[in-house]
Amino acid sequence: MSYDNDRLGAALKLYLGSNPLPMHMPGHKRNPALITSEFYQDITEIQGFDNLHSPNGLLKDLESAAAVLWKAAGAFISVGGSTAMILSAIAACNAVNPGSRVLVAMNCHLSVWHALELTGNEIIPLMPVTDPALPFAGPVNSADIASVLLRDPLIRTVIITSPTYEGVISDTEEIYRITRKYDATLIVDCAHGSHLGLDDTFWGEDVRGDIVIKSLHKTINAPTQTALMLTYEACRVPEEVLRHYIDIFETSSPSYILLKGVSHAIASINSDSSLMNGWESGIVTAEQRLAGLKNYRFWQAPVRERSKLVLLGDGIALADRLHSDFNIECEAAFATHLIAMTGIGDTVQSLERFTDAVRRIDDISDVQSETKTVARPRPVFGMNIRDAARSGLTADSGRLDECAGRICGEYLFCYPPGVPLLVPGEVITQDVIDYVGQSGSQILKGSALFDGCLKVLT
Repeated sequence: MSYDNDRLGAALKLYLGSNPLPMHMPGHKRNPALITSEFYQDITEIQGFDNLHSPNGLLKDLESAAAVLWKAAGAFISVGGSTAMILSAIAACNAVNPGSRVLVAMNCHLSVWHALELTGNEIIPLMPVTDPALPFAGPVNSADIASVLLRDPLIRTVIITSPTYEGVISDTEEIYRITRKYDATLIVDCAHGSHLGLDDTFWGEDVRGDIVIKSLHKTINAPTQTALMLTYEACRVPEEVLRHYIDIFETSSPSYILLKGVSHAIASINSDSSLMNGWESGIVTAEQRLAGLKNYRFWQAPVRERSKLVLLGDGIALADRLHSDFNIECEAAFATHLIAMTGIGDTVQSLERFTDAVRRIDDISDVQSETKTVARPRPVFGMNIRDAARSGLTADSGRLDECAGRICGEYLFCYPPGVPLLVPGEVITQDVIDYVGQSGSQILKGSALFDGCLKVLT
């Protein structure tokens, strides 16, 4: 059964056109005096509209269509973003392999670390490759994963990020082959690769894994906060275990406005094979126009995720000029580089506007495109992350530069992209202190800006 029309949207339109009286949630009761027009379709799990926690109708069809579109064995929809699915996947893997260890790439998103805090698994750190010419982490090395799994048979879960925030892609095909050989489940945070797999000719092959998680809103036309968990053949985690933990971490009142957005996105991609052509043509144009910059340097690599346009140089100055002079807002700016995200809504015209602005700024800039490589030190854990995080809630604070040798009791992370500089349980070494001091990005602890102090344990 093809999914080339927005079935959920059509069902909502038909139902609401019959002028039903809602004696159920939500409390606005579709009263036009109380809501804006887009919320008129805000319903709950009424008869005929399925239940996201036990789908067997419209929403089951939508999940099946997603699985077909991304060539997966199974699909689970999230209206709680990739975060809910990362939490669910890691908790499910722990339930299947209680007491096992987890091999985790140190450039994983904060949601991965929060999940590991909840499960309490022992963490084995995996360091990404460092390129001295780049100010951000490179891919994870498949040979490093093979070496660790050979030495440690208690590792049953491997977690990596591909593509990264900057568009770095790891060799997930080879990593998947290795993890299968050593009987470990591979979870891939592919939040920034929702479009991968939709056009293999342009983007290359999709990532591989037992469980792959994609944020649908980051690059394709689904609303913010929507995501998918995809599972593939011979996944070692049973569907009922995944559903159980999705029930825990997914809201019990999923938004039908967001679900309709997922339905529309999948239907539009299925019904219009040319939908991505304008975006892809725009990227080709942008790559050609950015290749000749004089001061900033457009980052290109033999293998990279092409939807990200990364410019090396003073990204903060560039972002400020783009904002003030050209009314262009970029995804993220750092002292060493700028990230401009493209998406399915982009065209040749929109990306010409962006590149015209960059080239005009570049013509009058004297910025040096040298990069500052700050590699994260390999962490040493003196305490389980769960125990340290709990103890850190009531621990005293100390100045980071005076805490060498002590154990960290809270998360310290750069946002964006939300990758920790320190996690609870990690021993604060002088190398770590220097690393934090040189990171040069906006550093947060919880929801507050880092003030030089953090919770520490003896």
